[in-house]
Parts: sequence; structure tokens; C-alpha cells
Amino acid sequence: MLVVDKDQMIAIDKYAINELKIPALCLVERAALAVIKNINLDVRKSFAIVIGIGNNGADGLAVARNLLARDYYVDLYIIGSLEKASEEFILNYEAVKNLTENIYMVDTIADLEFMEENLSNVTTIIEGIFGTGLDRTISGTYAYVIALINRSLKYIISIDVPSGLDSTSGDSWGEIVDCDLIVSMQLMKQGVFERSIYKDKCVVEDIGIPQKAINKILPKMAD
Repeated sequence: MLVVDKDQMIAIDKYAINELKIPALCLVERAALAVIKNINLDVRKSFAIVIGIGNNGADGLAVARNLLARDYYVDLYIIGSLEKASEEFILNYEAVKNLTENIYMVDTIADLEFMEENLSNVTTIIEGIFGTGLDRTISGTYAYVIALINRSLKYIISIDVPSGLDSTSGDSWGEIVDCDLIVSMQLMKQGVFERSIYKDKCVVEDIGIPQKAINKILPKMAD
């Protein structure tokens, strides 16, 4: 099994998108379908999807869109300013707005209280707050949201890595989502692999990043 650190995964993504011209939106869609593939939809029919505004959040929005298209119940919680969101995030956000009104921005104490109360309506939480590139201490609303998710006693799925985990070292950037399942995209992340508590609940799914991108970056970064 190939294992990559944060810098390697970021470089592979960039090479695939910028040099091989793989549309980032296609990777987002494949990531969303990879998450859904690992959900027992005969049992889990109601979801809270909690996301940040980067491409990890875009993955979460694409998950929401696909679940809504299949007529599952979805509440969507967004942390961060939409003005700073990625292009892939905005494209999926515009689509999801046409499918549901259950979209909530999380910023104030009242928002957090509403979210905590509403989580009782669902069986499953899917989180895509932070992705592989997290490199700063989590504080403020983000920390409160992760703590809220952890005390929800719901089944929790993390997209790519548990939010709050350093994908290279496996150390904490503050609060870490205590998930039940990690669906990791394309390659196992070093921070997950080195901690059995995470590795043992992680599945790695192919999302269409060409092997050419992986071969190009890994030997170069090992030099």
C-alpha cells in the first residue's frame, strides 16, 4: 500500500489537475461517489453533512447532492465564508440549493445550539470540514462544531481524513473528529496509517487520479 504525507498528496493533486488537466470537479464527484459507496443506504436514510468551504467541503456538497437526488433526508451545515469558497464548492453549492432548503450557515452560538438540537433528526453525520492540507490550530466555531459532532453519539463518516488530524504526523490540531469510518481518497495518508485507531477504520478509494501523477511526484519528493 502506498502511503503519502500531506505535501506529497497536495503535489499529486496539483499535478493531476494543472499538468494532466484532470478536472477538479471530476475528482470531487468521484470522491462523493466513493463516500456513498461505503454507506449502507438500506439502514442509513437521514444525514447531517457538516463541511468547510474548501474542496473537502466540495466533496461533502457533492455527497449531499447525490443523496438528495436519491430522495434521502439531508441537513447541510456550512462553516466559513462563502466568499472564500473554492470554485468546485460554489458549483456544487448552487446545485444543492435547488434540491433542498435545509442549508444552514454555522457561525453564532444560536447556530450551534440549533445544529446540536437538529442532529437528533438524523442517523448519520458526514463531515468534510478540513482535508489533507490542514496546517493550523483549530479554534473558535470550528472547534465547537467538532466537539458537538463528537458528543452527538451518531455514526460519523469523515471524508479523506478526520477533521483536526494532521495528515502527515497523525498529531492533533486541537479537536479531532471521533469518526467511525474514514473514506480516504486515492492514497492512504501517513497520519492515518501510523495511528491504528484511525488506520483500522479507514478505506481507500480510487477517485481517478492517474498513476502518472503519482509516479511523477513520489520519486521526485523522495530525492
